[in-house]
Amino acid sequence: MEPKSVLITGTTSGIGRALLEHYAGKGVSIVSVNRRHDPELESRYPSVRFECVDVRDADEVQRLVEGLAKTAELPELLVLNAGINRLDNDESFDLDAYKSVIDTNLYGVLHFIGPLTRLPVGQIPRHVVAVSSLAHCVGNPYGLGYFTSKRALSACFEVWSKMYAGTDLIFQQILLGPVPTAIYTMEDRLPAWMVRIRDSFSGSLDGTVRAISRLVVTRRKKLFYPCKAVPLYWGMWLGQRLIFGLFQGRKTLEGKARRKSVPKRTGEGQVSVEHEPVGRRGATDGQG
Repeated sequence: MEPKSVLITGTTSGIGRALLEHYAGKGVSIVSVNRRHDPELESRYPSVRFECVDVRDADEVQRLVEGLAKTAELPELLVLNAGINRLDNDESFDLDAYKSVIDTNLYGVLHFIGPLTRLPVGQIPRHVVAVSSLAHCVGNPYGLGYFTSKRALSACFEVWSKMYAGTDLIFQQILLGPVPTAIYTMEDRLPAWMVRIRDSFSGSLDGTVRAISRLVVTRRKKLFYPCKAVPLYWGMWLGQRLIFGLFQGRKTLEGKARRKSVPKRTGEGQVSVEHEPVGRRGATDGQG
């Protein structure tokens, strides 16, 4: 059975928007949570309750969850989908870009969990779904924030799914392979052969929505989608351990050596090393 009510984060584009359209078409009561207002989206779905909440702010999220619970409007399904991806680890490590990804992808989910676990036991099961990624197994080294945030998120949900097994809180995660949304990065920088491989193992938005809707009517802890992407990630994981330098970022995206060391003689019998400075490029981002 379809849920009667659902909360979805990050509905302005990508998977979140596709989920909103899916559940709105079935007459499900929806609470949409976005960082900023989208007048076009809000006018198109007047029956949806739109909440402007920054998921990176724990206090804002707590007020939202407690407010919905107080009025008995907290949905039975929460799909915590909002996420971004940025190029944060190319020619140098960009801590600010890294933190922005962690704050959204990891803490933007975890901020919901504390308030939810402090609520009184509910009369009906409440499904809490994290939209995670197969990148937690072997991630893009240039998008380090995305890789590590998804790895930490999957670890958290794995623990909670066991701790709360048999209770009214059902922790689930969908581990996605490539899905063609705005969160794709480096489209113009990857070799053509790599783009072709990625695209051939990608899942569709419609398929992702169907996968999530199948998961939330069960108590299964996790679901992989698309299944054809799983061997690709397993192969990459194995290849990184067997083939020196395979997709490990040992060179920059422009093919430069990671750090070029230049020996310099400073005195008799002494040698120092100077590191050639490298430039810094901006980051790309998207929202799922």
